[in-house]
Amino acid sequence: MRRQYETNVFGLMNVTRAFLPKMISRGAGRVINVSSVGGRITLPYFGVYNSTKYAIEALSDALRYEMRPFGVDVSLIEPGIIRTNFEATAVSGLSQFASTQFAPAVAKYEEMSKFANKFASDPIVIAKAIAKAVGSRRPRARYVAPFSNHAIFMMSSLLPTRVWDWAMRKVGFLTKKGLHLDSTPRPAQIEAAN
Repeated sequence: MRRQYETNVFGLMNVTRAFLPKMISRGAGRVINVSSVGGRITLPYFGVYNSTKYAIEALSDALRYEMRPFGVDVSLIEPGIIRTNFEATAVSGLSQFASTQFAPAVAKYEEMSKFANKFASDPIVIAKAIAKAVGSRRPRARYVAPFSNHAIFMMSSLLPTRVWDWAMRKVGFLTKKGLHLDSTPRPAQIEAAN
């Protein structure tokens, strides 16, 4: 957890702090931070990673307010699933759940993740979003890449929280069936058997 925060949050802020004084002194500049769709939507098993991206979203929003009077614009790039090694690396960290109650669900999630990766976008969509943010006369606060990811934001905002939570549990196989809880004896069942 600390390592992810060191890289994703503190590292990003250290780099930003190094460049801001020059931008402020010349009265112009542009900060472009790479967040994630996971900075606005939390996925099962990715709470730590998603929380670092939520932090980047909040820090970037505050920085955008604070730097505008100095002529410095701040934009966020929010990638979805991109064809890189990220997904394989992230999913490999799920092996820590192998000896827990989450093992069956995590195994299914890994399979689904490999399948979903087939629909990942090429990294060029992120490069294009960054180029757009850099080249725009009036850059937007957020660039979602690929654009189709707007659909998930719309769904999450339109659906009641209870329905969205149900959908996220289904995605993560966090159901009694997915966790094999129906077949696992509970303490009361064990006592009754004795």
